[in-house]
Amino acid sequence: MRSDIDNMRKMMGLLGDEGFVNALTNAEKLVNDAEQTLDRVEKIEGDAEQAVREANTALQQVDNRLSKFDETISLLEAKIEAGFSVGFFFFALSQWTQGNVILAAALAFMGLLGASSLVVTVLSLPQVKKLRKVGEYATDQVDRQRSDWSGWEREREERERQRRNR
Repeated sequence: MRSDIDNMRKMMGLLGDEGFVNALTNAEKLVNDAEQTLDRVEKIEGDAEQAVREANTALQQVDNRLSKFDETISLLEAKIEAGFSVGFFFFALSQWTQGNVILAAALAFMGLLGASSLVVTVLSLPQVKKLRKVGEYATDQVDRQRSDWSGWEREREERERQRRNR
């Protein structure tokens, strides 16, 4: 019971004017410090988010430059392959006219391999892919026009038949 009374006395001392005011002041300081820390954390998060956006933009620009570089390399490869293929065909023709049929056939075969590689390279170029898409779109439009026209023709013929049957 005595310890309860001591505890009550300590509580009363804390809740006394000076002790209570000190406790509230300390609590207010603690809350203000926490708010300032949260504000700094939010600012750091905002800065980090902005940095991530800028990094993504930079990476996209790098990707675009790399894709252009890849296109340039593909064009160079296509030119080299074309040169080698033409060269092999000329050497094959030269050897054939000199009577070296086996060597001419081997050189012609090498030229064909180079030409097939050239075709694959050219078909994989982005410009060629775009042209093929445009061609496919144009073909689809022509097919639609034909089907629309043939549908109109069928409707016109059906109306003519109905008029004749009346």
